[in-house]
Amino acid sequence: MFDVILKCFIKLPSWHSIGLVIVAYIIYYFIQVVKRPILACSDGAFKQFLYNNIPTLEMKYWPTFWCFESRAQTVFASIIRSKNIPNVKYRREILTLSDGGEVALDWMEENCDGESPCIIILPGLTGESQAEYIKCLVYAANNVGLRVVVFNNRGLGGITLKTPRLYCASNCEDLSEVVRHVSNMVPRKKLGAAGISMGGLILDQSLSTLLKSFKNKKLLSWKSH
Repeated sequence: MFDVILKCFIKLPSWHSIGLVIVAYIIYYFIQVVKRPILACSDGAFKQFLYNNIPTLEMKYWPTFWCFESRAQTVFASIIRSKNIPNVKYRREILTLSDGGEVALDWMEENCDGESPCIIILPGLTGESQAEYIKCLVYAANNVGLRVVVFNNRGLGGITLKTPRLYCASNCEDLSEVVRHVSNMVPRKKLGAAGISMGGLILDQSLSTLLKSFKNKKLLSWKSH
């Protein structure tokens, strides 16, 4: 059956073949590509909160028509951003950690003051503050009045390793020290964080650790009474 269809397709005039391919592509795009986001979250108050406050979760996502595949988007976006987005002029701060290691904190504070909210950005596996996708986030956050600090992991961003220790997605100790340090430099309740790829995993691990610590403290407090 497939051989018969292929032979018929080959015998068609070239413009007919091109037309069929275009029509098939359009049908595939509308049926298989254009969809609503899938929210991976257990049922409950938090899931409802997300739906109530993030309208895009109820909207269909319309990716670029001629480049909808995620990996292709990553490649093209990197090329385009590298040609159009200039390097960010950061204020670099070297933070020495408790074990003697060092990380670089790159600050972007243009048009901000001491009371401006601050966001810590955690890049991906090999990302650093001048990576194209990080520069996009930095400029976007700064344009809405946020102070931005990019957390470059050990050995990245031009920093030499000072200890025989690297970083990984399951370890959030370095982030905890960075958060404590940055918290002393920004107004209370005006500090947030955003992680991309592995940075998101580290941030999630940190929040999970904090939640467990908070629950344990509540349990100890309850037992003491």
